[in-house]
Amino acid sequence: MSDLVKFLSKILLACLLVIAVGWATYIGVRYYHAEQVAYRWISGLAAKQAQWEKKIEANGGNTLTGYGAPEAPTVITGLEGNFAGLTYDPLQKRLWAVVNNPPTIIGMSIDGQVLATYPLKGISDADGIAWFGGNRVAVVNSKRNRIVLTEIPPVPQQIDVTKAFSLVLRFGESEDANYGFQGLGYDLKRDRLYVAKEHSPRALYRISGLNFLQSPESRGLRIENISNWLDDIPFATNLSSVEVDPGTGRVFLLSEESQMIVQLDGDSGEGRGMLSLSPKGGKPMPKPEGLATDDAGNIYIVSAPNLFYRLSKP
Repeated sequence: MSDLVKFLSKILLACLLVIAVGWATYIGVRYYHAEQVAYRWISGLAAKQAQWEKKIEANGGNTLTGYGAPEAPTVITGLEGNFAGLTYDPLQKRLWAVVNNPPTIIGMSIDGQVLATYPLKGISDADGIAWFGGNRVAVVNSKRNRIVLTEIPPVPQQIDVTKAFSLVLRFGESEDANYGFQGLGYDLKRDRLYVAKEHSPRALYRISGLNFLQSPESRGLRIENISNWLDDIPFATNLSSVEVDPGTGRVFLLSEESQMIVQLDGDSGEGRGMLSLSPKGGKPMPKPEGLATDDAGNIYIVSAPNLFYRLSKP
């Protein structure tokens, strides 16, 4: 009997050990992106990131130094679908977000309060949004690689974009691929629209002249493939959003998997700054999808499922 008890005790101990390891693995992957951390070290991406950080320090310093840890998120309730993009409107001092299913534009205050909703008709999926000046915004449909320009009406209502001006981009991606363009960021001062492709492969394009295309002074469109800017930042393993500093024209890239914001020079693509969104010992930000910055330097992030963050310098 004693031998049987010892044998059963060992079996029970082994089962408890397997359960403990499985639970720890689940917690690590679900809340701390442990698989991404392991991959970054094994693949050498962590070392490349350290080299890049040393390079930007030597070239003038990290421009994103000084931001505090993300404030406790505001939980946004009452929305259908998940946040997929964010932009800042300096005229109205508010944020415009987009949710993906059903596609809807959301007007928000800078403290994360929902002010208005505008369901979109004529677009199957929405993955990014950019303020285009006045009451105009651009929205990207990743499954169709289609960028739509539309006006937001003064009274909240459905917006029909069926006949709105749109631009369809074709760079070899399948029409039905879900690895299309995810992020939009617009530089009104320089009339530059940045379009980010998340992965498979990562890509970055810049479109100049779009805002004034229909005016007599238009010189047409200029589309540039600036994906070579990404060669120095392989550690930013996907691109869920892109934004532009309205003053300097510097480009912010948000990487959901790598839990970081990378800043590049808007003319040369050289590295200017890096900000981690995953504090040591803390939980990573769950699926950050949209990024915006205002004229005071505050950074706003929306994540799925529907959390709102603000980062500020003291």
